[in-house]
Amino acid sequence: MLTKSLEDYLEAIKILSIDKKAVRVKNISELLNVKSASVVNALNILKKKGYIKQEKYGYIELTEIGNKEAVRILKKHRIIFKFLTNILKVSKESAEKDACKIEHVISKETFEKLVKFLENWKE
Repeated sequence: MLTKSLEDYLEAIKILSIDKKAVRVKNISELLNVKSASVVNALNILKKKGYIKQEKYGYIELTEIGNKEAVRILKKHRIIFKFLTNILKVSKESAEKDACKIEHVISKETFEKLVKFLENWKE
């Protein structure tokens, strides 16, 4: 089980790897607005758990399990964001912040029902 913070790091790596081929500590630090030392500590934990690969001072890559988890987290975020903005008409700024918080605590049951609701909802 990953902490909220570690999930945020995985999600950040996934987002950055979509835009860039090479992900570095500096990129993650800037995206999450945290110090490089915090990124390094989190990466060491993710590396020990098998979610990422990184040579010393090298690029950061998601492993197969890391990518699977990152995709799951990012999907949750995007679906919750869509619900908040399209259905509840929450501002994009608030929806972004709230989706980031909700994605970590929403139950599997609630999330599945949210997905079904959005699949059946007509804009």
